[in-house]
Amino acid sequence: MPSLWSNEDAHADLGYRNIKAAELAAEREIRDALDEMWAVFEPFADADFVPAFAHDPDARFWELFLGYSLLQDGRQLLSAEERGRREGLPDICVVDGDSRTWIEAIAPSLGAAGPDQIVPPIPLDQGGVVIGAPERQVHLRITSALYTKSVTFQRYMERGVVHADDVRLVAVGASRWGRLASDRPPSALHAVFPVGDQFARCNLDTGEAIEEGFQTSWTIPRQNGDIERTAFLGDEYTHISGLVWSRAGIGNYHRQQRPISLIHNPVAQVQPIAGWTAWDREYVGTRDGENWTIQDERAVEV
Repeated sequence: MPSLWSNEDAHADLGYRNIKAAELAAEREIRDALDEMWAVFEPFADADFVPAFAHDPDARFWELFLGYSLLQDGRQLLSAEERGRREGLPDICVVDGDSRTWIEAIAPSLGAAGPDQIVPPIPLDQGGVVIGAPERQVHLRITSALYTKSVTFQRYMERGVVHADDVRLVAVGASRWGRLASDRPPSALHAVFPVGDQFARCNLDTGEAIEEGFQTSWTIPRQNGDIERTAFLGDEYTHISGLVWSRAGIGNYHRQQRPISLIHNPVAQVQPIAGWTAWDREYVGTRDGENWTIQDERAVEV
């Protein structure tokens, strides 16, 4: 088995080189954890995984973590040998009898410079000030990633390597900006359904909460034209079965704090298989007259 740390390129990512050297205890801990995941996932990884990991560890970690989590759940993945015989396949394929669940993983960047870029705050001890979380920018990065991978899936289907009755999931990993996103509810939920800001109405005399919930918001404001929050309500994304979301990143992957969520697309041509414990939360939308109710099947209603 090739080591994750066998790449000797002097231009490899600085974070990769630091973990490889493992001079600090924290770096050794991270390296050991990654080695444990790699020992499980390596038989299912692309041939170029190691050099790709060395140059973009955030993106490849998300694929590694996702595959590892599915294998730990007892899922059967399409082998590297089978993948090698079929050119240009999605990142991960879960095999369940005759059923195939294809997963395209993506770890979006902070975005291009400008008003829609996710800009991390400057620490207070370095001259920063208290500002609001960049929720609008986070939601835009998710919609952009979903669009990119939905087009990729359409190409797979046109080529016949992914079939019409296969489950198709886009997995968005927020490892590069996870601390600026949310899991309560997942930021991705705001990107594909018209779920806006959370609100609470209180009795000013007693302080008792009268009503709480989420405002309806149909669009995400953007300088070059607003983006609709209706990907999972309209016709454009019916070929996408659902969206996998997590804020997990290298050194921050404990699922109690950064769970993996599956958001079903209620208007998809093919629905995901429900109940996999690889997902910590599973959001399902159901029509209620003219409205939709979105509920986490593992916990509480949103």
